[in-house]
Amino acid sequence: MDPIILALFDVSVFILLAEILRSLVQKYSLPKLVGELLAGMIIGPYALGSLLNQLAGFPLINISDYIKFLAEFSVILLIFASGLEHGIAPIKSSGVLGFLGATLGALLPFFATFYLYLPHFGFDSALFLGTAMGATSLAAVASVIEEQKLKGKGINFLVSAAAVDDVVDLILLSVVLAVLQGTSASLASVGLKVITLVAVWLVILAVSVVLIPKVADRISDKYVEEFPLAVLFGLTLFMVSLGYSSIISAFVAGVAFANSVKNERIREISNALLSVFGPLFFVYVGAEVNFRTLGLDALLLSLELTAIASVFKWLGIFPFALAYLRNVKAANTVALGMVPRGETGLVIASLGLSYNALSPEEFEGIVFMSLFTTLIGSALFKVYAKKHLV
Repeated sequence: MDPIILALFDVSVFILLAEILRSLVQKYSLPKLVGELLAGMIIGPYALGSLLNQLAGFPLINISDYIKFLAEFSVILLIFASGLEHGIAPIKSSGVLGFLGATLGALLPFFATFYLYLPHFGFDSALFLGTAMGATSLAAVASVIEEQKLKGKGINFLVSAAAVDDVVDLILLSVVLAVLQGTSASLASVGLKVITLVAVWLVILAVSVVLIPKVADRISDKYVEEFPLAVLFGLTLFMVSLGYSSIISAFVAGVAFANSVKNERIREISNALLSVFGPLFFVYVGAEVNFRTLGLDALLLSLELTAIASVFKWLGIFPFALAYLRNVKAANTVALGMVPRGETGLVIASLGLSYNALSPEEFEGIVFMSLFTTLIGSALFKVYAKKHLV
């Protein structure tokens, strides 16, 4: 069977089931992404998909490279749309408090996890476990904000902090990889690495915000559909080659285009694409969950990691959100919105496995921690946001 045709069939089934379950979970006031994750868990190759494959006599439901490609396309679009919707305003308005909240919100879970598991799993595993706990899932946050059409100071702080803590976790990951590869990890070299990563990110952001809108405004209207995508994926290619994640580059591109006079038309295009491909990333994440290999030790580890990730992220974010918002309930809601780990934790877990720094049990612990924090954090955030951030 042609793998491309199979992938197209799988994508259509995934999106259809996701839409059905999204409608069901919304009746119970749960975020749409919960339905998308559940769709993947149900139809994935380790669940109902396995039975369908046996009946068909060939891998009818499969997570192929084509599915991964479209899932990556989906999450890049989602983050681009979030940056396009909010622009540079959240980063400007939250300022130093947003940066400090993002930094402490990434570092507290990292150090808590590292020192807690160092005696049990060893140095390398503890490093990767800690790093996987750092960054908030900007995709999960953006999904709930887009669904609820949320705006205001609290959302500005949340979007800004979620974007910045991706950069903080990238710095953590860069240092961890340098240590594991035997690269010099003196205080001076680590400090230089940190300064370089932050400085380059700020330069790219500043240049993009100034240059991209000016070019976009001068481009003929007949290219308004193609030009933003070319810039989005061109910038993503450039930043990924420098070691940044595609999540960060997509957000930068969205923020830049938000300053263009054509941003409304660009937003219409991104929304049209998201209406079709938007659910695919979370369905893919759900489909990757293999309940058959989940042992008791991995489940207990995932629950421990979920508790640590939730508590220490909240502790890192809440004080700065409170100082910015001057409202306990709103600050608590923002801190809850930072709990989901989602795609970042999964990427780091995959890296840890490829470096043989994580055992299969530890890898599964991170995968289910990412899943549990995304489900719990997004559900709580949606409930409280409707009361305290609208």
